[in-house]
Formats: sequence, C-alpha cells, structure tokens
Amino acid sequence: MDPERLQAALAQPIISLPTYFHRDGRQDLLSLSRTVDFSIDNDFSTFLLTAGDSNYELQSETEIRAVVQAVVDAAAGRATVLVGTALHWWRDQIIDFARFVDDLGAGVMVLRPSASGGNGPHFEDPVFAMYEAVAAQVNCGIVLNGQFSMGLLDRLADIPQVIGLKEDAGDAWCHDALYTVGDRISVFNGGQKWRFLYGLLWGMKGYMSSFGPLAPQVAHQFWHAVQQKDLFAAARIVDTYDNPFFQHSISHPKGFHPVRQASFEIFGRGPRWLRAPQASLDDTEMAALRDVFVHMGLLKTESA
Repeated sequence: MDPERLQAALAQPIISLPTYFHRDGRQDLLSLSRTVDFSIDNDFSTFLLTAGDSNYELQSETEIRAVVQAVVDAAAGRATVLVGTALHWWRDQIIDFARFVDDLGAGVMVLRPSASGGNGPHFEDPVFAMYEAVAAQVNCGIVLNGQFSMGLLDRLADIPQVIGLKEDAGDAWCHDALYTVGDRISVFNGGQKWRFLYGLLWGMKGYMSSFGPLAPQVAHQFWHAVQQKDLFAAARIVDTYDNPFFQHSISHPKGFHPVRQASFEIFGRGPRWLRAPQASLDDTEMAALRDVFVHMGLLKTESA
C-alpha cells in the first residue's frame, strides 16, 4: 500500500471491522466478507482491523491472519485496508506480521506494545528503534497507535513511511498530538463523533464510523455536514444517533464490545456471538438494544 495513497484514505469515514463468530466459537469469515461488500456498495472505501474492535484478544495470530486475508480478498482492490497489530506482541512478531500485511497490499498500524510503557530514553529509544525496524522491512505506509510522549511522537513522525496516527488516548493528549504532528501525518479519531468534531478544529482528518456498516445514511449525513463546515448540523447528528447508542453501550452491564457486536446482528451483517469467556447479549438484551435503534428512527418496531 503506497504511503501517500494510505494517508489520503485516512481522511474520511473509516469502517472498523469486527471479527464474527458462530455460537460455537468458530470464525464466521463469510459474514465478514459480506460486511465489506455491503460497506463498499454504500460508498465506503477505507477499512480498519484493530486489536479491540476486531477482537484480536479472542484469537490466535493464525486466526487473525485469516481475518486479514478475508478482508483483503473481499475488498479486491476496491478499497484501502489498514491492519493493526496486537497489544501483547513483541518486536519480531510485529515485524513478521507487518511483512505479511505488506505482501497482501494493505497498510499496517503498529500498536505500541504493552511491555514498552513509560517515558524517557530507556523506554522510548527501543520503541523508536522498533518502528524504524518495521519501516525497514515493509514498503507500505505505517500508522502509529498508542500513547507516546510528544518528544517520541515528534521523532516517529519523521520516519518517512509513518503517515498516520490513530488517536484514542484522551482529549488533552489528542490536542497536543495534533499540535505536534498534525501538519505532517493524518491523525484520525478512534472514539466518538463528538471527539472528531473537537479534533477537527486542530486538523484531525478522519474518524472511525460506528454507523457506516449499520446505517450508512447516518455516516454520510455526518460527513456531508463536516465537508460543508456545518458543525452545528454535525453536532445534531451526534445527539440523534451517537449519544443514545454510546450511552446504552458504555453503561451496559456486559460492556461496550458485546453491544457493538450485537448491533451487527440487529442490522443483518453478522452474528452477535463472542468467544467465551467474553459475554454476548441474550435475547432480552437484544430486544432492548433494538429499541435504541427504533427510537432513533433507524428501525421499525417489530409489529410494524
């Protein structure tokens, strides 16, 4: 994936894909491919696989590679694919996976490993060296992910193949990151639309769309308002759709990710199930979630 092409692809709504599972725990790659087709048919052209949204923690690396292959095959050159690494991988594992992604024609998003936490040269120099090592092994663009000091982020943005940053480390950090590197690389938002509107003021380029693969009209209405610089209209869309959904999902007893996964089933994209011991929504909880979308006007009542 040419770095310049990847950078441009991040400046728009980005579809963050799940991994689907059958109730017995088997991967459902067919539903994943169909979600890619549905999204492309509805004019979305950038896909993202991440450790969180794509359920890496519930899968082996071999299974993650199968997910990547399925998405790239389904996209079939019609869209840009960006693939993240996992939180607990070590340097050589990350490099080997990045080569695999590059060979498939996708871009790679390298998550700062959990074992590398901390600031100062003893922590940061090995992290910088790891990103340099990845860059030396691949031809594709590289996207940063994780929380870095501004000094380290500034250094990383000077690596020629580093073209983007997935921001999900908090508002204050987001502001500082945009100020530090926003004029050099494409920073996109990994949270809710209101956080993208906040970042837009300092040059944020794109955002991860929750509604794109569910109700594409919501994402298109929001992006149109952003392009027209009608931020009040964009904010009204946030209040109508994002806020009710995230209020329900974040406060849910089973947590955000089971609710997000269940949303795909409600809209017919793929099954709700996650692998044990991760909880999945039961039928009563599914009905309550469906009511959230009914009240938004995105679905009809069951009797309608």
